[in-house]
Amino acid sequence: MRPARAEDAALYAEFLRSVDAEDLRMRFFGNVEELSADELEKIAHPDYVHEMVLVALDEGSGELLGLVRLLDELDEQTAQFAVLVRSRLKGHGLGWLLMQRVIAYAREKRLRRVYGTVLAENKAMLDMCAELGFVADDIGSGMARVLLKLEPNGRTR
Repeated sequence: MRPARAEDAALYAEFLRSVDAEDLRMRFFGNVEELSADELEKIAHPDYVHEMVLVALDEGSGELLGLVRLLDELDEQTAQFAVLVRSRLKGHGLGWLLMQRVIAYAREKRLRRVYGTVLAENKAMLDMCAELGFVADDIGSGMARVLLKLEPNGRTR
């Protein structure tokens, strides 16, 4: 696992093909077959002052297994996460590991809050977030906002 690099952009199309349509719908809240050039550019060349993209790669093949993105809000104390793993790897702890790493990064950066938006029907994601200390609130339209408050000393509130 490491920060994304520009050369990783070549891995994204095959990665997305490895994610089932239903898993893509759960992540992007709609039908997605491929990312736009703009989205690929954002992932391939993050502004490391205000965002972080971590990728998990297979050491042998170099295959992209999953990624997590953390994007700062304007208040510079809050950041939004997004995570996606290959469908065949769901339930094996990779999403959990990616989330733990991005939370650790948020603590190092001294952020106060990390949040995400999750479809209310995405029980697996909501369960994982609850286990990580996030609190979920129904925000309507079948969506939940999960929020993790971080104390200045690095602990979770």
